[in-house]
Amino acid sequence: MKVTIYGPDGCSNCSNLKDKTQNVIDEHGFDAEVEKEGDTVKLAEKGIMSTPGFEIDDEMVFTGSNPSEAELKEYIEEHL
Repeated sequence: MKVTIYGPDGCSNCSNLKDKTQNVIDEHGFDAEVEKEGDTVKLAEKGIMSTPGFEIDDEMVFTGSNPSEAELKEYIEEHL
């Protein structure tokens, strides 16, 4: 599984979401890779109007929010 967090460099919400996502993956032993994409052209290509964007395996799950670790766990489990 590949999780991509979209947001411009310097976005504290985006960095926080990446860290929380990595914590959930590590804590629950999910087989997933987390990366952050800050390229504004790629954000535009994905249609992200508010950051952060959260994508699992090329499917945009949500944008513009920073859910709790429990909610992130649910999103990841739905895509296993």
